[in-house]
Amino acid sequence: MVTNPMPRPRVFLTRQIPAAGLDPIVAACDVEVWPDRLPPPPDVLRDKVRGCAGVLTLLTARLAASLMDAAPSLKVISNFAVGVNNIDLAAARARGIAVGNTPGVLTEATAD
Repeated sequence: MVTNPMPRPRVFLTRQIPAAGLDPIVAACDVEVWPDRLPPPPDVLRDKVRGCAGVLTLLTARLAASLMDAAPSLKVISNFAVGVNNIDLAAARARGIAVGNTPGVLTEATAD
């Protein structure tokens, strides 16, 4: 008997990130990376995250409660940034969506 493998989670990245961060995501997920230099407009972002288990953003993408409502399968929001000011944390918490960021990534650059 052959069983179907579990489908890979879908992840949307709002911008290209360095290979060191992108490669592990590509290895584990079906990934779509926004190709433009500027972030996707809010309506496009909402459409792109629909059906995704994860989204990786930069500070330029706002993740409000309305976006999370449009993406009920969303489980993880990762922010390729030190802060999380662009994410409605209360809305994520209420929906059980894990939120991560990259604290300390600028520490040495700031010190220099």
